[in-house]
Order: sequence, then structure tokens, then C-alpha cells
Amino acid sequence: MAEDGPLRLHRRDVGPAARMCARAFGDAPHVVHFFPDASRRGRDSAAMFEMRLRYGLLYGEVHVSSEALEGFAVWLPSERATMLLWGQIRSGGTRLYRAVGSDAVARMTHVAEHNDRLRLGQVSGPHWFLSIVAVDPEHQRCGHATSLLEPMLERLDRERLACYVETTDPDLLRFYERLGFETGAESTVPGTDLTVWPLVRSPKALG
Repeated sequence: MAEDGPLRLHRRDVGPAARMCARAFGDAPHVVHFFPDASRRGRDSAAMFEMRLRYGLLYGEVHVSSEALEGFAVWLPSERATMLLWGQIRSGGTRLYRAVGSDAVARMTHVAEHNDRLRLGQVSGPHWFLSIVAVDPEHQRCGHATSLLEPMLERLDRERLACYVETTDPDLLRFYERLGFETGAESTVPGTDLTVWPLVRSPKALG
């Protein structure tokens, strides 16, 4: 563990972390939308999260709670928050396409494009995007998510940078609000029943 920062995810742990994330988000509205077949959802969502973790390792930061991987957070700087084609390919996008099929990829792309527009309408200028925060279901409600996020939030306060997160789970709004995020107006992804809540955290005064 670095003395002046959070523990980072090792590449060797990407697979286990992705499978943990699939367990954590098994019933999340966006995951169910992407993968409506419950018999395939665990496998397909793990493939999606593996690609997103690899993208985070390439272009951002992936923080973990401990070597036991109770939880992790993926942070992306604003200039890398939109996953362009080359970045997706470098992160295993071709393998993901083969694993989950074109229909699932089309659903993911449609939601991602909507969410990018939503993010850019909520926060301007340089910022950080909290792409994923996940805690293993066996370790939830033990403070792991808060301890994962607080060091980065303190760093962003020092650097005077905002951060952004979105959720499809209204039960998570209060958690983020306790950390200083402000909830924006809910938004429905066109052509779907999927509702997204944007949240922005402005840098807090130090001291």
C-alpha cells in the first residue's frame, strides 16, 4: 500500500473484482436492462465489469478496500470519462462483444451515450467521474464504500475539483448526499424505463 494514497487494484485481480461486481450489481436496474436473461446475467455482467475495470486501470485509478477485495472504486478524469472506441478496444471491448452479443452492446452504448450527455449537462470543466463503486454483498453496510471514497474526495477538495456520479438506484441517493453530493433532476433514458439520477460534488472548503 502506498504511504500517501489508497491501495490500488492489481491487474491479476481484475477477474475476481469483476465477478464480485457482478454479484454486487446483480439486481441493479441498469444491469437488468443490459442483460435481461437472468440465466446469463452473472456471466455477462462480469464480462462488462472486467472491461470497465481494465479501462479504469488504463485511463484512471482503481482503488480497493484491501487485498481481500471487499470493495473497489473506479475513478476517471473528465477527459477520459467518455469511453471512445480505441479505449474500449484496448480494454477488451472486442472480447466483451463476443461474450455478450450485439444486442447487449447496443443497449449499453445507448445508455452510455445518454449518461455522457447527462454528465456534461451537470458539470463543466475538469472533474473526476466515479464510474463504479462496488462492495461485495457479504461485506456491505460495514463502511467499506465510505472508506473507499473519502480519501479521493479529500484529494479533490485539495485540488479544487468537482466529481460526478450517477445511479439507477434511488436507495443510494442518501449515501452519496452524506458524502457531499447534490442530486440533480432524474432523467429517463429514451426508449427505456431506466431512470438515472445525476449527482455532483463541488470541492469543499479545507479546514
